[in-house]
Amino acid sequence: MPVTIKDLCSYRVAEDGAHAELTLEAIDGETLALQLDVAQMGMLVMTLPRLIEASLRRRHKDASLRFSYPMGSWTVEQASDPAALILTLKTTDGFGISFTVPAERQSISGVTLRARAAKPYPR
Repeated sequence: MPVTIKDLCSYRVAEDGAHAELTLEAIDGETLALQLDVAQMGMLVMTLPRLIEASLRRRHKDASLRFSYPMGSWTVEQASDPAALILTLKTTDGFGISFTVPAERQSISGVTLRARAAKPYPR
């Protein structure tokens, strides 16, 4: 049964970290709680950007559209695997996502960023 959400009211993480709960308000005024474990939250995070871009592209009939955030900062850290790095990108308002960069992609990523900075992205 579809439920149209009016507002994201709050969220909380369980004391043991096993799950998190999102409290949502439906347009009919009903309050709903969505409880997700860590794996389900990861699936949701991976799915939402695809949904946003698919929606934008259909609405505007333009396959080149992207939903992008202003980058505020980035960090590179050593991963627990000595051959890998963790690249974290954060927005100006604190939203962040981390990627594991395996050794074979590290030099390619740096070269690509330098090359792209010199010329605009093709459309």
